[in-house]
Amino acid sequence: MVAKHSKPESAWNAQRMHKSSTRRFARYRTELPLIVKVLGKDGYLRVHGRCFELAENGLGAVITSEFSAGEMVSLELSIPDVVEMQVLRAVVRHRMGFLHGFEFVGILPEQREHIKAYCRTLPPA
Repeated sequence: MVAKHSKPESAWNAQRMHKSSTRRFARYRTELPLIVKVLGKDGYLRVHGRCFELAENGLGAVITSEFSAGEMVSLELSIPDVVEMQVLRAVVRHRMGFLHGFEFVGILPEQREHIKAYCRTLPPA
């Protein structure tokens, strides 16, 4: 019989706890449609995706295109109970296949408050 993991379960849990404890902002699970816009050689490219994780300073999403780390994008996100669409500038911090991590850049105080209020209604990630 072959073991599934080379690390004992307690080591995996400790690694996960350590990573989450070093984050500046807590992450929360969600499921929201997302549009990513990026300027390409032929104008703006709009890519649809799904936001699965949200924090005060960024979000995690599954996108049908692969963006490179460091690339600047515009995110369009509709937060429940907020009338206006949230348009946020962001930088791609990491990518693994279609999974992307975005960090907000120049977020307005009002946008941050909408995100914080919505995060309070969500389960932790």
